[in-house]
Amino acid sequence: MALVGAVVALAGATVLPFVELRPNRLVPGAMHGFAAAGPWAFAVWALVAMGFTAAFLRGVKARLVAGSVSAIGIVAALSWALGSAADTLLAGQAPVSRVSMGAGVWVMLAGAAILGFAGQERTHRVLWRLVAAAVVLVALFGAFHLGGLERISLVREFEVRASSFWGLLGNHLALASAGVGLGVMFGVPLGLLATRNRRARGVVLGVTGVIQTVPSLALLGLLIVPLSALSQAVPALRAIGVHGIGAAPGLVALTLYALLPVVRNTYVGLSGVDPAAVDAGLGMGMSRGQLLMRVEFPLALPLIIEGVRTASVLLIGITTLTAFAGARNLGVLIIEGLGQFAPDLILLGALPTIMLAVAADSALSAVGRAVTPEGVRT
Repeated sequence: MALVGAVVALAGATVLPFVELRPNRLVPGAMHGFAAAGPWAFAVWALVAMGFTAAFLRGVKARLVAGSVSAIGIVAALSWALGSAADTLLAGQAPVSRVSMGAGVWVMLAGAAILGFAGQERTHRVLWRLVAAAVVLVALFGAFHLGGLERISLVREFEVRASSFWGLLGNHLALASAGVGLGVMFGVPLGLLATRNRRARGVVLGVTGVIQTVPSLALLGLLIVPLSALSQAVPALRAIGVHGIGAAPGLVALTLYALLPVVRNTYVGLSGVDPAAVDAGLGMGMSRGQLLMRVEFPLALPLIIEGVRTASVLLIGITTLTAFAGARNLGVLIIEGLGQFAPDLILLGALPTIMLAVAADSALSAVGRAVTPEGVRT
């Protein structure tokens, strides 16, 4: 795997364009290779060579350390390489000129991610992540203030929209979180019902499965008319912001999409509880309610959280599409970027969405491990 990561990073550094110099934010420009980064190109190549070396080291410990150091170093050095390329290419250009990241940057980052995964020592996974995060953040901070990274087009797009960006990010997180919360509120009882009632099981699992097959944009379109009629018929709903367009259809759609992973994992988790544990609880004189809360739910909780984790990652991505229904979130930036053919504006909406999804996945994965009983984990 380390060899694959090194090959991918090398391809990004040698074959693909590194940056694009454009006359303005909308018009395509000239592609430039990695040589535009100056001395930092050699630093990245040296780190890629370390990745190749890591693939052939005999000692497991040395292989893990070399792979991790190579991955962290590539990411850190790339930030300075981008700043150096921006300073070089924008010298003497018009103020509206832009330097955008090319395909080589993303391929090198993908190679670094593969190298990092290959060099990740499981017994020190948290420590490696903390070290990697600290090094990368320090490198980004230094490159932004001293290395010219602030001149990259993506950063300039952020500066132009800094006043609205944080509001859109907050709305995105709030809408996705509300959808997950409502999905858990309705999904866990439905999963319990499917476990207890054989007739209801087919209906619950079938309906939630069918909802998942409906395309996101189609579901949003289908919700506009009934929600508009409902808001007209019930003034109280209209007063709290329920309309045919806006956040309301997005929230309903997100809740529906969250149901399947939560319902299915709740059903699987409760159905998979060891019958011996249930019999032991009954033998101790527990009621059905006590048995559910003290035995079945604690044992099923790790799987339920996995369902919430899946729903969270899914909904953070789908939330961007709710912008087509009038919701204000990061999807607005993506839609504007598509309309203006401004790739850096698209990235300004897409990259934070990806980071939110990764953060939610990591956080809920840690919660799932924490609530798993030691005996079950073993």
